[in-house]
Amino acid sequence: MAMDKELSETLKKAIGANIRKARLRLGLSQARLAEMVEMSTEVLGRMERKKVLPRLERLVLLCRILGVSPDQMLGFTAGPSHPPAAPTSPAYDEMMTVMRHFFLQMESRLTEAERKELMQTFAHLQRLITLMKKKGPSAVMSRRTRQSRSRK
Repeated sequence: MAMDKELSETLKKAIGANIRKARLRLGLSQARLAEMVEMSTEVLGRMERKKVLPRLERLVLLCRILGVSPDQMLGFTAGPSHPPAAPTSPAYDEMMTVMRHFFLQMESRLTEAERKELMQTFAHLQRLITLMKKKGPSAVMSRRTRQSRSRK
């Protein structure tokens, strides 16, 4: 039982700090984020103050809205078994923040299908940018583009 309590406290600390950090990075108020995840501002505040843990469904929604992976939200990426993430450029960070703000502003006007498609596009763009950073622009050239160039 002591191990469960210790784990719970560790998770409260990691999740609370990570929610707050991501929320502030996006310029969201507690009230706005609470509204987006359909919870009270009081409960979100208690999470950020490391008093309570979110339910799994809310944790997943928080990760999506805040643009944080579940591993990051739970504090797992800081452990020694995970290499640190490659540093991003200020331009990349700014672009991703602008895109998240756009999505957050548009979300109330979108149907569920449009919201899902936008999230998939956003995730694809993040993967594309990551791939470009690792291998350079030629790595992301489409197969069709490579084929059309080889035919010329």
